[in-house]
Amino acid sequence: MVGLDTDLNRDDECDNIGLGCALEHFSEIEDVLNMIDNVKNIYNTPALEVEYDKLYAILKQYYEQPHLLDPHLDKMLSKFLSLIKDKDSPFELKHATFNYMYQIIRVRGYKIVIRHLPHEVSDLLTVLTFLEAQDPKDKETWRSRFVLLLWLSIVVIIPFHMSRLDGFAPGQADTAEGSKKLTVMERIFNICKTYAMSKDSCAEASAYLASKFLIRSDVKELYMGAFFDWACDLHSNLQEEETIHYGVLAAVAAVLKHGKRDDLLPLAPKLLAWVTNQNYKQHKAMLVRKYGVKIVQRIGLTFLRPRVVSWRYTRGSRSLAVTLGGGVAAAGDTEPITSPPDDDDQDIPQEVEDVVELLLCSLRDDDTVVRWSAAKGVGRIGARLPALAAADVCDSVLSLFAENERETAWHGGCMALAELARRGLLSPGQVGQGVSSVVSALRRDEARAAAGGAGGRAARDSACHAAWAFARAYDAAALAPYAKPLAFALISTACFDREINCRRAASAAYQENVGRHGMFPHGINVLTTADFQSVGPRNNAYLVIAPQVASYPEYTQPLIDHLVELKVEHWDCAIREIAAKALNKLTDKIPDYVATVVLPKLVKKTESIDLNVRHGAILAIGEAIYALSQAELPNGKTADSLLSEDVCLSVRGLVSGLRSRQQFRGLGGELMRQACCHCIASLSLANQPYHGHDIIDEWLNLIEECLSHEVQAIREKAIYALPLVFDHYLRDDNLKYGELTAKEKRKQLMEKYCEQLSNTGVNGLVLRMGYARAVGSLPKFVLTEHLSLVIQSLINCTKVTEGTQKWAEARRDAVVGLTEVCQTQGIVGGVRDYVAGIIHALLDCLAEYTIDMRGDIGAWVREASMTGLLSISRQCAIEAPELNSPAVVSAVMCGVAQQAVEKIDRTRAHAGRIFTSLIYNDPPITNIPHHDALKRIFPCEEVELKPPAKEIEEDQTMTSENTNVVLWLFPGHTMPRFVQLLNYPDYRYNVIKGLVVSGGELTESLVKHTTQSLYAYLNTLHDNKEMLKSICDTIIKVFADNLHVKRITGPMFNFLDRLLSSGSISPILEDPESTFAMDILKHLQLELRGGKNIYKLLDSINVLCQLIQVGGVVCSRSLGQLVIYLCYADRYVRRCAAARLYEALTLYGDVCSVPQDNIDQIMSVLAETDWEREVSELRPIRNELCDLMDIKRPVMKQKTGA
Repeated sequence: MVGLDTDLNRDDECDNIGLGCALEHFSEIEDVLNMIDNVKNIYNTPALEVEYDKLYAILKQYYEQPHLLDPHLDKMLSKFLSLIKDKDSPFELKHATFNYMYQIIRVRGYKIVIRHLPHEVSDLLTVLTFLEAQDPKDKETWRSRFVLLLWLSIVVIIPFHMSRLDGFAPGQADTAEGSKKLTVMERIFNICKTYAMSKDSCAEASAYLASKFLIRSDVKELYMGAFFDWACDLHSNLQEEETIHYGVLAAVAAVLKHGKRDDLLPLAPKLLAWVTNQNYKQHKAMLVRKYGVKIVQRIGLTFLRPRVVSWRYTRGSRSLAVTLGGGVAAAGDTEPITSPPDDDDQDIPQEVEDVVELLLCSLRDDDTVVRWSAAKGVGRIGARLPALAAADVCDSVLSLFAENERETAWHGGCMALAELARRGLLSPGQVGQGVSSVVSALRRDEARAAAGGAGGRAARDSACHAAWAFARAYDAAALAPYAKPLAFALISTACFDREINCRRAASAAYQENVGRHGMFPHGINVLTTADFQSVGPRNNAYLVIAPQVASYPEYTQPLIDHLVELKVEHWDCAIREIAAKALNKLTDKIPDYVATVVLPKLVKKTESIDLNVRHGAILAIGEAIYALSQAELPNGKTADSLLSEDVCLSVRGLVSGLRSRQQFRGLGGELMRQACCHCIASLSLANQPYHGHDIIDEWLNLIEECLSHEVQAIREKAIYALPLVFDHYLRDDNLKYGELTAKEKRKQLMEKYCEQLSNTGVNGLVLRMGYARAVGSLPKFVLTEHLSLVIQSLINCTKVTEGTQKWAEARRDAVVGLTEVCQTQGIVGGVRDYVAGIIHALLDCLAEYTIDMRGDIGAWVREASMTGLLSISRQCAIEAPELNSPAVVSAVMCGVAQQAVEKIDRTRAHAGRIFTSLIYNDPPITNIPHHDALKRIFPCEEVELKPPAKEIEEDQTMTSENTNVVLWLFPGHTMPRFVQLLNYPDYRYNVIKGLVVSGGELTESLVKHTTQSLYAYLNTLHDNKEMLKSICDTIIKVFADNLHVKRITGPMFNFLDRLLSSGSISPILEDPESTFAMDILKHLQLELRGGKNIYKLLDSINVLCQLIQVGGVVCSRSLGQLVIYLCYADRYVRRCAAARLYEALTLYGDVCSVPQDNIDQIMSVLAETDWEREVSELRPIRNELCDLMDIKRPVMKQKTGA
């Protein structure tokens, strides 16, 4: 259902700010006209729904540019109306036509469309008759009633007395029924009441109709008062929800809006008493409160005569050219702010005071629409009040900005302030209070609010609107004393607000102020930097725009103060982190201020009991000190020399202070650990003078605790900090820490860290994960001293051992650590002697298929291994090409190729990129098997050569599969290419191994693309039996090598079933000398021997049924195995075996070795027997089938005694 005040009621003058792709004209008009013409042909067929959806799809493109429909409205509506007015048109056709019209109204808006509807006198009775024929309770035809009500609302404006349309004398009885005839006015009045009580969108259309009908000069005396009385009686108790009719309340508000004051004034006191007594403010239904506010404010306006008060402040310059050009405003553009006081002694009725009080209370409402309506009411009534009364209203609004008020009050206050300001109702003396309130609202940000969501978000957004209104209403002289505080508040919000809508609103308000009065410092330059679009992305606003704005001296300190006072201690962790980074970017603008004022404040915040304050302060301290260390003073020193001794001591004792206060414990301790590690890293980068100090031991102890923490984010921060501590504080061998030199300290730590890589304790998994990454991240000078120990420890950590089978994450991080060690050390003069062992370990990791409740977690290890193999191969290609030996490169390429055809999309895509990166590496990697052929299969222009670590899956998901560029996540793109590797013996085994897993899976799309690609390739080999035989032999080898390996044999049965039924290897199956089928049968029986897995047995039945097509011994042995299943202990296996055998004989009965004369009888027995009966009853039937098939009867094995 569509409300009139939402989708349908559009403001034609609003800007389509969000419009991304502007249309130039209604290009589908011919299609739409054809659809309208076609309605009469399809209105009673299913095609109507399809056409309706098509029309909706076309029109919804014009939601943001509905005016493009205007030139064609008359043409479309005339076609609709010709169908509606045609007396021969059936009701179904008319309803279909109204449905189409509704879509036009929905897009263009009812106020525009009804202007184009016919409104002759003759149309009144036509529309009225249509409406009276409708069933208000019919849920299928509500759109017809909706359009008719809107049509009637334009027709009732006809400038003739409606009694002329009756055709009979007043009070004349109906001759047929003897009852009194209803006049046209009575009929319309009844329509208004009937549909105002409906529960669909017709209620709001009826409200609009009532607002046009009841204000007619010939209707208002008779029906307006009666309508209000009826509405009041109907809602004598609004607390009873089942008796509330929102359409009636909307109609009352609409009539009060459109009616003349003189007509409404006698009725207003009763209406006000009614709505006040209902206590609508406390009602839990938002619509009741919303319509209550509308009714109250319009009653208040009725008590006050419309006028332009003399005391109102004259709006500021309306000419942007004057402001931007620096010229003087033309005469009449502005008026002195000392306007004479209003000399109107109009008495204010007591009812107006009650109305204002109700509206001010509604400014605190929990719903935005209610507050917004109340704010507009306050502005409208204020514009009709005398000066002193209006000043009291303004003071009441300003009182809403109290610290103890909820966010809803601040939001409502800002909106009311904007309404008062844009009407010039704030006196010059109150402008300062208004600006101060706006600035305070822009700083309001709390973790939560009564209205839901982030506290203060709505208040800040509306504060920007108020700032915009001040710029529109007041000239430069009035705003001059407050320009700078407002500028600083707006630009701080535009750069640093958490919400994108607030940042953009602040930018727009700043722009309006710059354009209207030009009082903001460096306004144009700042505006072009912090424009509406650039402040959208948060990172860009904080880290790019803010530093540029801060380059103007007036804004530097306000921006830094805003960060330190508000954002560093923000309730959102992400904001605290990015605020600290922003402080780093701004510090070099005024380093002395940061060093002498900001840092003491931050140090004091670290002692706060508020976790958010401590966390943000610690982050900011690290970033600020690092920035100071990079900033150079005029005297040549770095700016960190400005730090006071107290600050230095406090920073030095930061970690120990937190530990002594036990603030590393609990959930809050997790944030403290992250913040301290980040601060340690920043202080290390700043090279603070802690060399040889005990604080380094405290830092290392904390980092080690974090490396063994279960939370990954904490480990990552520790991994980031550790190499920086080593690099800056343990590099100089002359330093001493306690009794140990720096070199001895390094040795002690390295032995300790490497020992943790073999930890198998309760916390062993986390310890291995943290220390593997930490060791890999260490600086080169540390690794060089202990290279053998480090590499061997990491290699050992990559191996699956007893007790660590499920620790795939630890093995993944060990692989990452190994890769980082190789990158840090290099090959020549580094890990050259260890390359063979490292590559062997990484190749072993390609066989990691650990599975737990999360699925195939070994994929993490395989992906890390592929990345490592690529990195090392590239390094060898540059530094030592001879290390890329044929055996090594072949093993790498084959291993990656296998991963590129396996079942997990992410892993397959990663492998595809690694594979092509190896092919096209620069300098080239030598000894790649069939390198030139691979380049033909994977042309350079068709493959993505992106860094494998940056897998941007979102880009692929938005792209169609029909493209020339290989999309690695789509098996339809990758499988046809990798299947061609079967041409080359080097790759054949690994590719088939991967295809077996993918082709035997249950994922439909993956199986489809895998099997289609494989079968299409095999079909091209029918003339090359040697190649086909070699591939089949390789399949048997894969089967034989992986007997009882569940990961392979499970999919293998499904793969063989699909392969044997595809016909793609028919030359092999038809070759009497081929042993392929017999080998399948042999290995299948070996796999099933001693097993009782029901699912495996069921899968084997499918393969055995496919093997009967081969004939001869294979067929007989397959049938022999199948008949055993006919008497299997599990009844489901018996039933499936019989069903599958029946299907197989249907397909292959003419080629199998079963006597042809017995086929029909065998199939009859299989179909007619209940295979869920007892085995003892089925055994004779099974034996009869064996005789008919000419195979041996199964003999039960005799159990031997002990």
